[in-house]
Amino acid sequence: MKKLMIVLLIASLLTSLLTGCFDRREVDELAYVMAIGFDKGKTNILKITFQIAIPKGMGGGGGEEGGGGGGGDKNSMVLSIEAPTLYSAINMANTTVSRQLNTSHAKAVVFSKEMAQQGIDRYIHTLIRSREFRPNMYMVVSRTSAEEFIKSVQPKLEGNPAKYYELTLNSYNYTAFIGNTQLINFYNAASAFYSNPVATLGGVNAFKSSKDFNLNDSTYTEKREKYPQEGDFRAGGITKYGELKTEFMGLAVFDGTKMVGELDGQETSYYLMATGQYNYAYWSIPDPKVEGYFILLNVKQSRKPERKVQMVDGKPNIHLKIRLEADILNIQSGVNYEDLKQLPVLEKSAEDYIKQGLQDMLNKTSKQYHTDICGFGAEEKRKFLTWEEWEKFNWLSRYKDSTFNVDVDLKVRRPGLLIRTIPSPTSEGNMEVQNQ
Repeated sequence: MKKLMIVLLIASLLTSLLTGCFDRREVDELAYVMAIGFDKGKTNILKITFQIAIPKGMGGGGGEEGGGGGGGDKNSMVLSIEAPTLYSAINMANTTVSRQLNTSHAKAVVFSKEMAQQGIDRYIHTLIRSREFRPNMYMVVSRTSAEEFIKSVQPKLEGNPAKYYELTLNSYNYTAFIGNTQLINFYNAASAFYSNPVATLGGVNAFKSSKDFNLNDSTYTEKREKYPQEGDFRAGGITKYGELKTEFMGLAVFDGTKMVGELDGQETSYYLMATGQYNYAYWSIPDPKVEGYFILLNVKQSRKPERKVQMVDGKPNIHLKIRLEADILNIQSGVNYEDLKQLPVLEKSAEDYIKQGLQDMLNKTSKQYHTDICGFGAEEKRKFLTWEEWEKFNWLSRYKDSTFNVDVDLKVRRPGLLIRTIPSPTSEGNMEVQNQ
């Protein structure tokens, strides 16, 4: 009898393994959404744009089959629908697309600048609450309509637009021109009482040829610079021409879930330094001795920034120290800055340049935008014993009155493959130095 009971128990356990998945969905019955765009609708509240993968096109077997709407190179299709909510748009799309839409692999959610300026609180809650959307999707604010932006995504190096979004929006690790703006980071910053969120700025390049280049959208004149630097642009205005029309550069600054301003690429680099997210990037530092020449450096953050907050007469006094290391890539003027007597001149010039940029970025976000995107409030929050006391303190209303003490320590570690610059006898820049 005992053995019979054991056999029956084992048999009952084995039968549970034979049951199928009642709610299963076959892979070839799903349409995978790679990006979702939000625009203000004309006939309804929203215009939702879906960029949907075409498996045949991605696998190289698409032939003449392919996507419409201009999205991708026969590896995706773009579908725009006006509806009152996101899920109603998904329902309507499912009556058009033969396969059921699946958003669990979406890489980016794109809001038009117009919508972001009105506020996107209700849409962020939808995305963060649902199991259908991953919290590591990237937040993008397009300076054009989201529909136009998504249609212009036609990657050439990647057969899969989802891979394009993933790689390009992760490029902050080696360009420092955009930020790590995942959906979960945006939501946490927007919900906190000590910080404000940011999103990556996206745009569509409008130049039809290199002859049309202009600096109308460059920010270098605002910074009192004589020459535009590589980061003195926002997405859509980069002096670039080619088959790739989409651009990512800069950050959209939010107060809560409402967009209040923009940062260009260089200001974004300073934001990454202040928050400890900076990895490395190439910098063109003006030569301290020869005007019109640059010293090219590969600048890395050697350690996390030191951040301290003190309240003085009810106003935040913020101390920020940034430690950097740099490798010399080129010295255009031919001045031998590798020499131990000249090296401090180069380091001091680079420190002053970055320090001024950090100071300007912090003043811009605090005084002009009234937003603490760097999250300095987290340093002050630790001093409170209860949540009620911290909430009553109202850090975000005080931040606009902040003063900043910025210190930058930059050390040149390696001169590249040269240990000494030997100037050319015909070098114009070197002759100017010699005559000084």
